[in-house]
Amino acid sequence: MNTDDMTPDDAATMDALGRALPRVAPPPDLGDRIAAAAGEGGGSAPASGDTGLAPVISLDERRSRRRTVMASIAAAACAAAVAVGVTVALTGGDQADPGPLTASTAVVAQAGDGVSGTASLYASGEPGGTVQVSLSDVPAPPRGHHYEVWVLEKGSTEMTSVGSFTPSSRNVDLTLPLPAPADYAAVDISVEPNGGPPAHSGTSLAGAKFA
Repeated sequence: MNTDDMTPDDAATMDALGRALPRVAPPPDLGDRIAAAAGEGGGSAPASGDTGLAPVISLDERRSRRRTVMASIAAAACAAAVAVGVTVALTGGDQADPGPLTASTAVVAQAGDGVSGTASLYASGEPGGTVQVSLSDVPAPPRGHHYEVWVLEKGSTEMTSVGSFTPSSRNVDLTLPLPAPADYAAVDISVEPNGGPPAHSGTSLAGAKFA
């Protein structure tokens, strides 16, 4: 397009498209859509006796056709942008790789509670390792209390807290950072008073031991 023929509205449209839309590949039928919008082939072949010269198109008609083409480009670009957004939403591009599985074991309920589930260590010997705890049939904590997750390093007698939670349903899935690269022996879920001391209360909801 010759920029000398652009109106202020044309320039504003192109500028807005350039700033707002992501850089995505155009759809394969974009050329056909633009050609159809611009009326490609709309002029008939010269009839017998005609001069064979292209018909004169007024300035207003040229601007009208140009706006139609620009509208087609904008619609195609918007459709491509929406398609990219849907792909990201469906593939979950923000999900992080937890790393290699170090160990996994069943969670055992304490004091007769019906809690069950699994505890898994990922990349526990590396910086950034995590512990994932999946629980089923989790009861609501006693009034004024919450649950806290602890890990125990092999050879140690003191547990380290890695997170706390108050369940909103009977099923709980947690991914928590490990305090340091180490060989871990156990996971414990304790019952803690709100605003209580930082030490383990001595009352456990459930726990798991790694082989």
